[in-house]
Amino acid sequence: MGGLLEILGRAIAINTSELIWHWLSERRQARADAELPDNPPLDHVLDLMGYGKFSEAREQVRLYLLADPSCSLGRMVAAALLLQENNLKEAVQELNSIYVRQPNNTLALYVLGHCFERLGQQAQAVEFYQDCIKFNGQLQLPAQRLAAIYF
Repeated sequence: MGGLLEILGRAIAINTSELIWHWLSERRQARADAELPDNPPLDHVLDLMGYGKFSEAREQVRLYLLADPSCSLGRMVAAALLLQENNLKEAVQELNSIYVRQPNNTLALYVLGHCFERLGQQAQAVEFYQDCIKFNGQLQLPAQRLAAIYF
């Protein structure tokens, strides 16, 4: 029983800000490998985050989003920075902006579920986790969180 509880508690302790940063960094590398165009402003923000320069990164992403408010990747970076500050409510606003544009974005769905779970809004968390699994049934983190909530 203790092992089950340990497994179910594991996914809530994940640093979602770091998860987003890692995902975006991998995406940047895949883009470079495929010889697709760079996004220098966002790449610079990711570098700042990697060096732990969060206040500089926040300012740069703010300026970037002023110029391109509909950029989902920019919104994801902004959400990661807000999660770094444990500012869940504003992170939800950024993630909702992504969700409206890309309702099948599994990272946004998972992080929305995670934020709502941490805010104590289990019903909303369950909806986002279920949607996440609906689009990709192989994802382990939302499945673990659903199991923990139902347990």
